[in-house]
Amino acid sequence: MLKIDKYNVKVDIQLDNGVYIFDNESALGKTRLAKLLEKYQAYGEPVVSYTYNDKLRGIDIATVLQPKRFKVILLDRYDMYEGDGAELILKCAEDSIVLIDCKNDFSVTAEDEWCTINMEKDKIEVVA
Repeated sequence: MLKIDKYNVKVDIQLDNGVYIFDNESALGKTRLAKLLEKYQAYGEPVVSYTYNDKLRGIDIATVLQPKRFKVILLDRYDMYEGDGAELILKCAEDSIVLIDCKNDFSVTAEDEWCTINMEKDKIEVVA
């Protein structure tokens, strides 16, 4: 679980460590959450996000998939680079919450769980 409530937009992720897949429905707030996590990482929070644009810029996914470094890792639009870092995802899931936005049917392990995002103007919440 992770709660960040010292900034204008609060983030409340009510999940245990592991791999969680977002519903593939659009416009729920997943990309907004990814951008917030990127911003909050710059503020020193133990969170990170990775997008297809990062891949296009030549940033290796291994820079975010570092076991024990981050409490929350969000992989936005993973369907665009599916398979990248698969083994690292599993290692990170032991000590981190790994959130995956994938627009197609996707699973890392049989134990993957679905999660849902609830977005308000000043708060984003992620629950199982």
